[in-house]
Amino acid sequence: MHLLRNARGMRVAIDAHDASVRAWWAPDRYGRLADVLGAVPPAAKSCAGWQCASPGDGHLQLQLAQDGLSVRLTYRLDDDGSLQLDCVATADTVSRFSLAAPRFNLQGRRAGVGDHVLRLAADRYRPWPGGCAGDAALDVAGSAFDFRQPAPLASRLAWPALVNLPGFRHEFCWTGGGQLREAARVADPASGRVLRFSSTQDSCHLYSDLRCFSLLAQGVEVQPGQAMRFTLAYRLGVQDIDAFDISEPVSMMSNK
Repeated sequence: MHLLRNARGMRVAIDAHDASVRAWWAPDRYGRLADVLGAVPPAAKSCAGWQCASPGDGHLQLQLAQDGLSVRLTYRLDDDGSLQLDCVATADTVSRFSLAAPRFNLQGRRAGVGDHVLRLAADRYRPWPGGCAGDAALDVAGSAFDFRQPAPLASRLAWPALVNLPGFRHEFCWTGGGQLREAARVADPASGRVLRFSSTQDSCHLYSDLRCFSLLAQGVEVQPGQAMRFTLAYRLGVQDIDAFDISEPVSMMSNK
């Protein structure tokens, strides 16, 4: 287990065995620190056995060599609250791998995440798991999956299309990729914490249950002789919830 720190007092614990983020202590609007990871992420079975290459002040480099697949992964915690993940992968044969995504509860595990307000810059979605990458993605317009305007998670789970589901298990897609851009923003009205998720990819998986949520990078396919590169960033800060332009009311009942 390796601990990254920044000048704002944040601490991020990373398990070098499976490259997962295990804890993240971050301040709320009053400066009180709490671990904002709501659950330990399940390990990506195909990606256990990482080796620590060069731990340093504010960054951690991990390497994986497995069945002809070679991956170099760098975590960096910046003073602006950004945990950036840079990945470079090569392979001798067609290979796929994925990473375990951190599962957040911005209140610090004290309540549910139903009141967490999500804005997601995606215009298409498909079910996941159960859907296939080749399935046509559906337009989010007019559906419970349209988060282009901010809305609480619980209010959308009350829609008829989702009322019998335990949470979100869906892939969201947007136009464009290659450049690091903000794809999603999640705000917690109680603590004032705001998480911004940026990616160079053109889709992500949204997972949620009563106690946590995650924004997962899509699985990566590596072709022989080519270097696959991508970058993800999770940035934690605080914000006045009135400035978040919520399109639907937040109800504290959604935490129960």
